Amino acid sequence: MKPIFFFLLISFATLGQNPKLAVKIDTIVTLNSQNYKTEYHINYHIENKTNTELSFFLMPNALIANTASSLSLYPVYKIYQNGIFEDMDGPFFEYETEAELEYDKIEDKKSPEALKLAKEFQDSQTTIAMEYYKKYKENGGESEDFQWVYYRQKLFNNIVTLKPKEIKNCTIKTLWNKNRYIKNGDLEYYLDEKNKIEIELILDLKTVLFKEQLSVEDLKKITDNPNFISGVFISNKAVVDFKE
Repeated sequence: MKPIFFFLLISFATLGQNPKLAVKIDTIVTLNSQNYKTEYHINYHIENKTNTELSFFLMPNALIANTASSLSLYPVYKIYQNGIFEDMDGPFFEYETEAELEYDKIEDKKSPEALKLAKEFQDSQTTIAMEYYKKYKENGGESEDFQWVYYRQKLFNNIVTLKPKEIKNCTIKTLWNKNRYIKNGDLEYYLDEKNKIEIELILDLKTVLFKEQLSVEDLKKITDNPNFISGVFISNKAVVDFKE
């Protein structure tokens, strides 16, 4: 083996062993409170392993399947059965707010309770979007694209900053609809309760890939900040109970 190649291998191994962030799933709580859906609370933490303040884009209290995770702010999850990764689009669903979670717990979406929650959520989101646009204009923003302004502010609302060595505890609340068959295109997966089923979280942190949601000035401020990081950080695997 050539010395320079050996040196590169050692360097990459060292970098891999000393990530800036550590992600660990602590507990998974199962709430079998409904006949047609099971609620899960995935408790995990993110640790700044460095001696400097770090910032990154992340919506830490929601999640999305690996197969559908392109340009997402959510932690990505992977499912393993008996140690084998299965790239399924499920079984969990993403909820950014408690209101969305509570709405999806209601089986009859035409019930007065469901319709009331849906209207309240829609009205709330409209009000928030209008406030974002008003604030943007008051601060000298030039774009007339209402949707762009909304997603820009949403992106900035989801900047996480950790002080040196700080640990941030997070909880993801999600639901499983008790469907054991999960399709991904032509592929079909089965969640067998006899198998050991595990979940892994991945923080796939991005910066420049969000450039379409940012102004030139926004992007420059972020890329000029050496402590605003991107990268992939992977958690431990934790067992998930899919028994009914």
